[in-house]
Amino acid sequence: MSKKVYIAMSADIIHHGHISLIEKASKLGEITVGVLSDEAIASYKRFPLLGLSERMTIISNIKNVSNVVVQDTIDYEKNLRMLKPDYVVHGD
Repeated sequence: MSKKVYIAMSADIIHHGHISLIEKASKLGEITVGVLSDEAIASYKRFPLLGLSERMTIISNIKNVSNVVVQDTIDYEKNLRMLKPDYVVHGD
């Protein structure tokens, strides 16, 4: 049985770091990406250049991404409780 992996990101401007993170995380299992809502992003930096639905569409089309969900807050707790992943992968 494949393990479940959760990654959260704003994904406003996709760059090589996002792709690298997804590639490395895919070695752990099936990836779900929580895309931060416009409001969540605005709460810590600025309003995103692309809207939530556009960002979710882009992320869902990246190799190794199995599922995309909305993450309404900077805090992962709600999605982690709902999805119960085996691993949470974060950049840096």
